[in-house]
Amino acid sequence: MKNLWNEAEAAKAETGLDLRAYSSRLIGRDPALVLHGGGNTSYKGTATDRFGVSRQVIWVKASGFDLGTMGVEGFTALELPALLALAELETLSDGDMVAEVKRARLDPQAAAASIEAIVHALVPATYVDHSHADGVLTISNSVNGTALLREIYGLRVMILPYVKPGFDLARQMREAILSPGFADAEAIILEHHGVFTWGESARESYDRMLAICATAEDWLSAHVPPLPAAAAPGTDPVAVARLRGHVSRMAGRAMISRPASALPVGEIEGIATLSRHGTLTPEHVIHNKPFPLVVGDDLERALETFAAEYNAYVARGDDRLTPLPPHPHWAILPDGAVRSFGPGLARATVSADVAAANLRALRRAAHLGGWQGLEESDLRALEYWELEQAKLKAQGTPPPLAGKIAVIGGCAAGIGRATAEALRERGAIVVGLDINPAVEDFMNRPDFRGVTVDLTDEAKVTAALHQAVADFGGLDILVSNVGIFRAGATIEVLEDAAWEASLAVNLTSHRKLLKQAIPFLRHGVDPSVVFIGSRNVMAPGAGAAAYSVSKAGLTQLMRVAALELAPEGIRVNAIHPDGVFDTDLWTPEALATSARRYGLTIEQYKARNLMQTEVASRDVARAVAALADETFSRTTGAQIPVDGGNDRVI
Repeated sequence: MKNLWNEAEAAKAETGLDLRAYSSRLIGRDPALVLHGGGNTSYKGTATDRFGVSRQVIWVKASGFDLGTMGVEGFTALELPALLALAELETLSDGDMVAEVKRARLDPQAAAASIEAIVHALVPATYVDHSHADGVLTISNSVNGTALLREIYGLRVMILPYVKPGFDLARQMREAILSPGFADAEAIILEHHGVFTWGESARESYDRMLAICATAEDWLSAHVPPLPAAAAPGTDPVAVARLRGHVSRMAGRAMISRPASALPVGEIEGIATLSRHGTLTPEHVIHNKPFPLVVGDDLERALETFAAEYNAYVARGDDRLTPLPPHPHWAILPDGAVRSFGPGLARATVSADVAAANLRALRRAAHLGGWQGLEESDLRALEYWELEQAKLKAQGTPPPLAGKIAVIGGCAAGIGRATAEALRERGAIVVGLDINPAVEDFMNRPDFRGVTVDLTDEAKVTAALHQAVADFGGLDILVSNVGIFRAGATIEVLEDAAWEASLAVNLTSHRKLLKQAIPFLRHGVDPSVVFIGSRNVMAPGAGAAAYSVSKAGLTQLMRVAALELAPEGIRVNAIHPDGVFDTDLWTPEALATSARRYGLTIEQYKARNLMQTEVASRDVARAVAALADETFSRTTGAQIPVDGGNDRVI
């Protein structure tokens, strides 16, 4: 393990809390120490209140913050004497503990402190670090893990048996700290849970953490041969979409699926067996349930078996428990691919990283005689802990398109761009395809991705869809918007090249995109296709033959698709905009030409509809979003005008 301490960076810290934040980030940036909000740190000092009284304070990492990125804002200040007094109580319920720790906040509006705040208060040192180090936990969860840890560390590290985090752990730590062995200890290892180190300086505590964890990694390197690499197997994307579709229906909501890792096929059976004996660290059960789905030759049977086994696991506990949806959070596929599932990209990514960490530990433990993680009663107690369930309930109502994956063809500007923004605002992951490379600048976030693609090139369209499915799990919404418009040429002078280009872009490319999307849409969640047509379908204009004919053909394509795909639950509709002038289709020259044709000024032409109002790209985007969500969940084959009212159409 690499010690990341940098004296020049540390010297920029102006306060002890600044230094605390700096060393916390060093821990949080190492995925071998903590993952996604795991672990916690603290700093003890004094603060002067508004009456000029100096008070003993402990700043503890707040719940919901990530060690790897947070600054001083990620710490909640608590009255140290109040926490120490709580530790003297013989018993304290979880709910009462949370209430008392909240009461100890200096700022009543501050975020809730880590559930292990009392533990941090008990350790008699200015700086305290807590990690979930993979190496230490791999050894701890291996057969004879306790004996191995004692052999590796001797008396310089205290080894404590697992107890549930919170007040139980605080009482256990109190006894350990009061025992004679603590004076000579450099760290405490909580079996199956993690590592605590401390020091009077931030560097002392950090260096100790690195030393303890590096010792475990060095021992594993000496006793476990290098793990054979498993390249991504290139799973059939349709199989990925089918799996994600089934999991979404089990969960009762759309799920994102991320690639998590890969296993050599020959290791699948053994790792699947080991995975039934507990997670790397207890909090992983919250992210990934107690065991994965193992997909065999029969996907439906594998899912039924998983649900039955998960429900039985819950039933073996307190009969007052309300089972969570019995869907897997990660799965091992027959070709060795490993995928995660989550209601959004962030949760799916956490699940993927946790799955990868668990797989690596399981593979190493297989060389150490096996895996003996926590008993299922301990895992169940944490998964259904009232404090963890309260976090889930506090998440609120997700946005209407949360967990859904949308692909938009033609979205570098105008209607496509506005539609991409509208779907993202409603919670969807959006992949935009456009021949204009500017799409990659506009859509440049993990859940909002632009891809440069010539939509008339079917092979490249296919590759882009396959990549989207591999990255996110499937396809639920397809918006086919690409188009070109060249007005002014009457049929008599219309060149063949312009005619063919209009048909290729405005009609044929849409067919290619839909054709390649259908195998994924049929496994989507409430799948919907929206074509962007034109008012010219119902009311064509002179000098726009190529455009009008291609859009009319696109409308017929939509109608046929609606007939063909309705039995599979795929809705297909069209929107016919008109007078949307904030798009690249309308160049200043084209706008001037059309205005002259009607004998209007440009401003009059822009608002020539019955409502005498301009129509913007965002107006069309809102209509697309309505067709994509549940607003029109019983509508297919419809043609909806967004044109301010056109007398010729009406």
